[in-house]
Amino acid sequence: MTLSPQDYERILEDTLKQDLEWLVREFTLIFKYKNPKTKEDIQLGNQILEQFVDNIKNNNSEESLNLLAITLARIENEFPEFF
Repeated sequence: MTLSPQDYERILEDTLKQDLEWLVREFTLIFKYKNPKTKEDIQLGNQILEQFVDNIKNNNSEESLNLLAITLARIENEFPEFF
């Protein structure tokens, strides 16, 4: 079976969406009930966010960057101390 470029792009987008949903779930799981958050918590959260941003930024897709921005806004709304 050969994938068309459109199929490939759809698969990449679906995978990105799943990864971003995972990011939100993990952030919630790790940090929701940690109050107050320690310096180490903030460092860990920032490392996770930086890794995701770097991976998506390298992809150079406008849609990927838009999805990332939406996801980061969701996380910032719930966890403003990381921004």
